[in-house]
Amino acid sequence: MGVRSGMVVIVAAGALAAACSGGTAGSPAAGAHVTDGKGDTLYVFAADHDGQSVCDGSCASYWPPVAAGTQLQGSTAALGTVTRADGSKQVTLGGHPLYRYVGDSSPGQTNGQGLDVNGGLWWMVSPDGAAITTAAKPSGPSSTGGPSSSDGYSGGGY
Repeated sequence: MGVRSGMVVIVAAGALAAACSGGTAGSPAAGAHVTDGKGDTLYVFAADHDGQSVCDGSCASYWPPVAAGTQLQGSTAALGTVTRADGSKQVTLGGHPLYRYVGDSSPGQTNGQGLDVNGGLWWMVSPDGAAITTAAKPSGPSSTGGPSSSDGYSGGGY
């Protein structure tokens, strides 16, 4: 696998990679999701539209935007940036703004997968920039006291 500047490490995950328009929820299967250089899972927010982030204020305190300049590796999707309402720059992958989740307290955790909070669904992102819309059970306990979702979410695509 070639290394490209500005890409994230790809990590094995318990989710099936699905295209934004064709994903469905179901049983987790082997797949891959994108992380930052520390191994933290990265997410996309289904409520974001036209490549613009709508997660700010308290939303951004639970879902910190991935800052421009964050090193990424292994992705096949186009990288870019978007200017947020506060003037900061956020990394995009395949045109989708990227976020971390504060409920993931250690590398490799996927506690944000499939959560329906802050006005929309949160999905891990696949190497090609698509939302992974297969709901997965959280990978470990969340100690943040932040928003959560019940197990068994069975809804929609990105």
